[in-house]
Amino acid sequence: MNESSRGRQIGAGLLGLWLLFLWLEPEPRPLGAPDWIVAAVRSVTGIAEPAARLVATLCVRATGLALLGALTMQALGAREWNRRSIAAVLVAPLLAIGVLWANLGYFPIALQLQIASLSAVCGAIARLALRRHAWTAVGLAIGLGALFAWGTATGIRDELDNAARAVGRRVLEAARDVPDGDEGHAKLIELAFGFAETDSQGREPVLANQAAILALSVILGEEKIATVARRRIDPQRIPEAEALRARITLQGRKDWPQHFWVSAGLSVLSDAERSIAIGLAKELMDATPGGSGFSFSDLTADAAGNRFTRAATRDEPSARALQARVRSGVRLSDYVPELRDLPEGMSAEDFQARFGGLGGDEARKMVEEIQRRLAACPGLQ
Repeated sequence: MNESSRGRQIGAGLLGLWLLFLWLEPEPRPLGAPDWIVAAVRSVTGIAEPAARLVATLCVRATGLALLGALTMQALGAREWNRRSIAAVLVAPLLAIGVLWANLGYFPIALQLQIASLSAVCGAIARLALRRHAWTAVGLAIGLGALFAWGTATGIRDELDNAARAVGRRVLEAARDVPDGDEGHAKLIELAFGFAETDSQGREPVLANQAAILALSVILGEEKIATVARRRIDPQRIPEAEALRARITLQGRKDWPQHFWVSAGLSVLSDAERSIAIGLAKELMDATPGGSGFSFSDLTADAAGNRFTRAATRDEPSARALQARVRSGVRLSDYVPELRDLPEGMSAEDFQARFGGLGGDEARKMVEEIQRRLAACPGLQ
């Protein structure tokens, strides 16, 4: 076997492994862009922390698809611009879209398609450009893979997993006595935190609150939170969670509990800044064709979930203070400000025209208003 054939075989093997990794890497990711990249983006662009983290995260995620493109070029054995290299440039974006589709469970929307395709093509072209510098290409591939893995790694320890499962089971067992709507939502918070506090026997209040939040993030938010945490969820419990979720609301809406609790759960798994970036990324995706539209109300529900986790798990005194507040009775307005009068359902063009995009003066004013409302919620402090 000559060196060229050996190189193609190695490239094909690495490409297969990387496709498998990209397929199995769960969504939604916690957008764990390294802080130095976020700081660099902020210093260059001058944009705020959430937007800078979003940009940095998109760069991290693009590295994974760029590496896919480079490995496609390697697998086809292209060393110059010819039919093989052209085939690699055409095949790489198709592979990127396909693996993204398999990972998400639905066909990607326009912005996701653009990012996936451009990243894969750039990676393929970069590999061809470095064809004469084998060790440089190897180092670049290792760096891209490590950066992507670092930016997407999550998980929880066994102790927290066991505690969250125990709370989740007890909440679902009590579900038949939970009323519908906002009243039921408040009742579930009381139950989850009551069970968590009892199970912890007054010790480790931070862990108890984390367990309650993770349990509610799976039940009222999204089952994939368990996947992001690298844990399995009992498939027999999923219909119970879905049935309960379908009759719970926040300010009369069924989607806002999901925004709140998914963000709260992701903040446990990662941190508030990364979770904010997830909400921002989703709203920008929603503003593209096929999405539901950019929504400041959704973003506010996301931010409330982030702040809730911060208040519940910042340290032992704050954790015990939140437990005491919940024991005295839950008022949802203590944790979520008024959402119904905030703009939503805007296309990318509408958002740009009305608010000047993410950096526009009107957008900044709206963010300041949202921050003011969040600061007025006593349960989020």
